[in-house]
Amino acid sequence: MNKGLYVHIPFCLQKCKYCDFVSFTGCDYVEYIDSLCRELDVWKGEQVDTVFIGGGTPTVLPAKLIDKIFSHINKTFKIISGAEWTVEANPKTVDSEKLSLMRSLGVNRISLGVQSFNDSELKRIGRVHNAKDAAETLNLIAKYFDNYNIDIISALPDQTYESFIKTLKTAIRFNPTHISCYSLILEEGTPLYNEHIVSPLNLPDEDTERNMYNRMLDILELNGYNQYEISNFAKAGFECKHNIKYWQCNDYIGAGVAAHSLINATRNENTKSLSEYISGNYSKEKIDLTYSDEISEYIIMSFRLRKGLNEKAFFERFEIDFYSEYKAIIDRFIDMGLIEKTSTGYKLTLEGISVSNSVLCEFV
Repeated sequence: MNKGLYVHIPFCLQKCKYCDFVSFTGCDYVEYIDSLCRELDVWKGEQVDTVFIGGGTPTVLPAKLIDKIFSHINKTFKIISGAEWTVEANPKTVDSEKLSLMRSLGVNRISLGVQSFNDSELKRIGRVHNAKDAAETLNLIAKYFDNYNIDIISALPDQTYESFIKTLKTAIRFNPTHISCYSLILEEGTPLYNEHIVSPLNLPDEDTERNMYNRMLDILELNGYNQYEISNFAKAGFECKHNIKYWQCNDYIGAGVAAHSLINATRNENTKSLSEYISGNYSKEKIDLTYSDEISEYIIMSFRLRKGLNEKAFFERFEIDFYSEYKAIIDRFIDMGLIEKTSTGYKLTLEGISVSNSVLCEFV
């Protein structure tokens, strides 16, 4: 089976207040890209059918370095015909030169981190762009790509139900093929988290957040976006193939600072230290997953998908009958209205999604 390739570019113009990803500002990019190329050489000849360049903000790189790393990927890997190649971008970091270059090197999908079309909300979470910047960037992307995603966030500080719905409807007007909507999580150690500890943020309450989510489902469905994962929606045929590899627990290669790989039930985690990575000390930890680990991960990831867990696929992979093994848990959650039977297996109900962490931990 073809692998996926994830490449981490850990640089941003400015660190957002909610972000706990491994990313850096004010760095010299050249040494990192040189080291990244050396790590990629380890995988020379591997065949991949998805490439995902994430960050950070990959498009903060100058065109010359984008050319270097993307060309190196093309030379190092066997990228099958029709492969999906995604690059994450933020407003104010792309121009015609970069978009044209990426297109010429094989990129065929852009994921733009807009987060909100409300200027006060953007400023509150530390984004460097405003709504006008986002609109201008989307219009430019549409000149070069017909497959692009818009990321937005719900439950932001000071966000109202009305402002979120306005952001959602604005995103739809740009006619992306894919929309991702994540609910804000206050991660420990981030500036927003620290603010919240000192003086609680004005966050939407649980009822408002649930109403945002439910209304979002209705609006996106009416506009032709199919929910295929808890937070991801796509027009027919435009689901993110790379991310589906994660949710189906398929093998993928990860390169770059803090990148993870999963190959033959072995997970590799790269160092989070930029200096260590540049010096060539890439890998921090390797973990051989137990059979039990594999089963737990597969169940959790499968239930993130709206089609749920396929009993036949589960049996073929683990030689275990899913219902027989987890009958007590499944029946209890069906009675509670949190899981439902499908023609191929089981999936979370809408109510189940809202408490998914509590449901899924029962299978671990």
